[in-house]
Amino acid sequence: MNRYSRKSVEYILIYLFIGTLAACATIQVNPIPAPPPTAKLRVYVQPLTGEGKWGTSHEVYVQNQIRRVERFLEKTGIYDVVGEQDVRTVLGGQRIERSQLEQNGWAPARRIGEALHADYVMVMERVMQRGAVGGKDFLFVNVMINVGTGKVFESRTQIVGMTRGDREEQRELMRMTYRDIFQSCKQDMLSTAIRKGRSSPSAPVKPEPAESREETPPPSAVKQLTPPPTPTPGPKKETPPVVAKVSPEPVAAPEPAAAPNLAGSGLIEASRKDTGAKKLVVYDFDVNDQYRVAALILAEALREELFKLKQFVLVNREDLQKVLEEMALQQTGLIDEKEAVRTGKGLAASQVVTGRLGQLGKTFVMQAKRVDVETFGTLGLASIKFTEGQEEEALNRLPDFARSLVGLQQ
Repeated sequence: MNRYSRKSVEYILIYLFIGTLAACATIQVNPIPAPPPTAKLRVYVQPLTGEGKWGTSHEVYVQNQIRRVERFLEKTGIYDVVGEQDVRTVLGGQRIERSQLEQNGWAPARRIGEALHADYVMVMERVMQRGAVGGKDFLFVNVMINVGTGKVFESRTQIVGMTRGDREEQRELMRMTYRDIFQSCKQDMLSTAIRKGRSSPSAPVKPEPAESREETPPPSAVKQLTPPPTPTPGPKKETPPVVAKVSPEPVAAPEPAAAPNLAGSGLIEASRKDTGAKKLVVYDFDVNDQYRVAALILAEALREELFKLKQFVLVNREDLQKVLEEMALQQTGLIDEKEAVRTGKGLAASQVVTGRLGQLGKTFVMQAKRVDVETFGTLGLASIKFTEGQEEEALNRLPDFARSLVGLQQ
């Protein structure tokens, strides 16, 4: 080995040694006092910058990304994002690298999450690589780590040949990644939400409307979804439920060119119009406050299953929230069926889905009803029962639940 070759090897070894020291550098963590208890899933978001030359500095990227993620996640009602001030208090001015966080099965990431009293750590990394046919390949990696159990869920999305002007493609990439990460860890999040709901102070049970109290309910704490009473004066007629009298309507699938709204997050997808397909609004489920997050996760998962059936254009959840605000309403489980139909009309929807998550002991019952906006008739009913610890089984049964709800044969 000549003198220059020996020198080159020495330099390489020095760089590797320095890189190893940097990767193994201990992250200094200063725990903060526990925040007020919440049933929401508390998430610590850590953006990272990987390989590639970027027009936006890492510091600016981190600030922008955290704000975007915070706006999106908190609007869903499922998450409570750890604030920037809390992160600065715990980490100071340290710049965190992926190699530091993922040591020993993401143990350092979990340690930071514990100091922040988070349920999950969300690591978001951008990586740019030279494309094979010019331009750049953009890779967006999203890793969700359960702080308590150490379970890890990862989503990777790549756009090939992206140029600096492809801003819309970058946004679409992020949407797809959010959707994928929700789909991969929704069962884990549902289990966490139910556990947190059980440990939170019990919320008072909301009284049922007077109309419901006139009828003798079954001996259960679960509120039953029944068709609206006929507004005819005089003694009540003993008639079978409306759903039994309605023949299952064949629902025509939209034309191949139709593009229904993307499901999943619902808050970040761009609206897509399709005048040929029926528009459907899926409301958040009615539930007692302590299990509201679990109900939100189930409603979001149901939207995904309904989207897969390609029978409807799903109304964007952000559009729904705007209309509710304009009508001085809130989607808090307190919207009755008449208000739901009225809001559906305001969104030019032809049908709405309302539902409830009821609980008795460790048993949960999820019920949903599909209602025609014009006739107020019940078009479909569906129900799932599961016990605490069977969250995965409940989610596995959602496809059949959705098919039953829209009247498709099993």
